[in-house]
Amino acid sequence: MNKKKRYILDDIDEGEFKLISIHSNCEDFKLAYLINLTCNSRFIKLKKKVHENGSKVEFQIFEWIDIARGICCYLFSNRSLSFKDDLEKGVGLFDIPETKELYLIQDLKEADYIIKINSGIDAASLVKELETIKEVSYCYQPHQSKITLDLSVNF
Repeated sequence: MNKKKRYILDDIDEGEFKLISIHSNCEDFKLAYLINLTCNSRFIKLKKKVHENGSKVEFQIFEWIDIARGICCYLFSNRSLSFKDDLEKGVGLFDIPETKELYLIQDLKEADYIIKINSGIDAASLVKELETIKEVSYCYQPHQSKITLDLSVNF
């Protein structure tokens, strides 16, 4: 007879997390690869994307979950371009689609990528490792008390 083990977790405060802002001109998949190579992490791209307020704007997301070591981290792209289609305009040589740059975290508009650490990783040591990547121009831990997070962002 197989006995099933059941584990009950205490309430976890979801407000406890650390953020790291990253400035880089890399594509998202290249940055995730470089972070995995340098920091011994295992970020993988998720098929689902972050949508903001039910709109068609998508932000790329990478996940690193290691249950054995208690690691739960996410790498988000902080910028996304929204293209507006105007069907009323004629298709001409100099017609340019209207674009708008949107941000996942408005208070960190200058950051290209955000790492959200839920558990298992020391943010300060990760920042030091990220600084060794030559494609990362700047990274830091923002003051979270000055950041207002929009909880309407859905996975």
